[in-house]
Order: sequence, then C-alpha cells, then structure tokens
Amino acid sequence: MGSILYWSFLILTAILLAYLSPFNIAPIIFLAGAILFAGGYILLSFLFRSRSGKAQQGQRPIRFIGSVLVYVMVFWTTTGVFSNAKEQRKFTARYEPHEEAGVQRGYTFFYLDYPGSYERIDSPELNKLIRETRPQQVQIVLEVVKDFGKLRAYTVRSVESIPVDKEWTGGNPPWEALRE
Repeated sequence: MGSILYWSFLILTAILLAYLSPFNIAPIIFLAGAILFAGGYILLSFLFRSRSGKAQQGQRPIRFIGSVLVYVMVFWTTTGVFSNAKEQRKFTARYEPHEEAGVQRGYTFFYLDYPGSYERIDSPELNKLIRETRPQQVQIVLEVVKDFGKLRAYTVRSVESIPVDKEWTGGNPPWEALRE
C-alpha cells in the first residue's frame, strides 16, 4: 500500500508542478521540484535506514532512479501536452481608415459582435485590396496561444486571407471571446 501511495504522490506532484508553472519558467520549476524531490528522498531514506532490512536497502537506488525517470516523464509530458496550444478563431469586422498626423496609416478593424474591440493593421497588400474591392465587412483570423487552457497570447494572422501578422500594430481584442 505504501508503494502505491508513494508513486501516486510522485505523479500527482509532478502534474501539479507542471500545471502551476508558467510556460516561460517551467525549466526552473522543474529543477526546483527535482531538487526538493531528491532532498526529500535522501532525508526519508536516512530516517528509515535503521528500520529496513538489507533486502530493502538494496532496492533504494533502483527506486530512486525509477522515481527520477517517472518525475521527468510526467512533468515534461504534462507541460508539453497542455501548454503552447494554438488555435485559430475567425471574427467579422468593419473597418475605417486609420490616420496619424493627417496621413493614412492602414485601417482600424472593429469587431462587429464585440463593441469597443478593434485591431490596427498597416499592410500594403491589405490596403490595396480594401481600396479596390471596398467590402462592407472583412473576416479577421486570430491565432490564440493557451497554456493549460489559459490565454497566454494572441496575434492577428490574416484579414480576408491576406497574411498580416508582421504588419499588425496592435489593438484591443475581444478578450472574453479569446478566453473561451
């Protein structure tokens, strides 16, 4: 029974550490967890050394190596599967020319279903398309990046199938829709 509890605790701790660590500091959390695990294992091994027989003492190095392998595999599998997950979302928007000091610098795209939300994009290809076709509405594709289901970042990938990620200058996206 003690062995089952030990392995269950090890696996759940590795999953919890992976879940709680932000993506950019996951290696630091991993190392801290490994150091705490090794320290705790050595301390418990020292405390229970006198109680156990010779047969159990010979199994300690094998159990320690197995524990390290399980910790590494569970932590990085959990982090890898549930972090940096990307998905694309499509939105409909209307547009207006964006001017700075009397000079047009691209367009501001206002999300139709989300008042107050907009994106500013200054792309020569997109500017040309809008001047030539003058559509009433355009389709914006956003890429959303999530870590463990929590929004980490977003970027505008395209407007009317024209890639604009490098010409995207920012905005105020529909946060509630991106967090869903």
